Formats: sequence, C-alpha cells, structure tokens
Amino acid sequence: MSIVVTNQITLPAENADVIIERFKANGAKMEGLDGYEGFRVCKPTDPADGRWIVITYWRDEDAYAAWRESRKYMDQHEKDVRKKLLEGTNTNSEVRHYEVMVDTTPGKK
Repeated sequence: MSIVVTNQITLPAENADVIIERFKANGAKMEGLDGYEGFRVCKPTDPADGRWIVITYWRDEDAYAAWRESRKYMDQHEKDVRKKLLEGTNTNSEVRHYEVMVDTTPGKK
C-alpha cells in the first residue's frame, strides 16, 4: 500500500492565492518522480480557520525519503523559504506520515 504525507500549514488569507499558485506550479514539476502518486491542497471550510492541509501520496516511505533528499526538493524549498521571508508569509508547517490501509479510489487496487 501507499503512504500519505500530510502537511498542515497556516496561510494568511491575503497570501493564499499566491501560495496556491506555487503549489500548482510545483505539482507539475513532480510528475514522473519515482514513487510519486499525486497531491491535493485542501482549503478549510471554516473561513476563520487558516489551516490548510497538503496531502501527498507516495508508493512507499523510501520514495518519499528519496524525494526529500533530492536536489530538486532542496532547490524548490530553499526558494520558497526565501520568498516567505521577503513576503512576510509564515506557513507554520506540521508534517505527519500515514500508511494507507484501505483505498477505495476507482482504479486503485
């Protein structure tokens, strides 16, 4: 089974659109990575709650770890940190890993 990595981030409402566009651009760059199965960015339904969830799907922990240790990851995240400092946006990140035990997604086995 796959693994899921969640990242809970706090996005200031005034900067959410800019940060979401970055996620879209980065998602396109992830295509073709060994073990990468996709990601979702989820907006809170309670407008007062600024905590968004980013969910990435991986074949296994090894595939996720290889991406985290890659130059591609380091380059992109170093740029993001610099941009956050320049823009004054703080995403207060909280990352968690989960093993998928049941998946009823059509086309998945």
